Amino acid sequence: MNADEFIPSPEKVPDTQPAPSGGPPQPPPKPPKLVARDLLEPGDSRIFVSDYVEVKELAGLLGLKPFKVVADVLELGLFKHADGLIDFATATAIATKHGFVTEKI
Repeated sequence: MNADEFIPSPEKVPDTQPAPSGGPPQPPPKPPKLVARDLLEPGDSRIFVSDYVEVKELAGLLGLKPFKVVADVLELGLFKHADGLIDFATATAIATKHGFVTEKI
């Protein structure tokens, strides 16, 4: 067998792609990240929240970054960080601002 005729067997083919510059192989691209808004049916803008919810959890439900929800909480006159808990009424006010309807679990 000549070096020009080398064909790797299917079980030895790596799960990586060669780098465009000829460098070391790169891992395959990751699929796009899904947010809660992408999982809803078209026209469905409900989120389900308990009596108290963490700011970062609410941000995930709304498909926002936590710092944006922290800013919304500050606009309401409360000082909470991303790990802080907010009550259902505050979560409802923020969700309504972003076009969501909250339902209590």
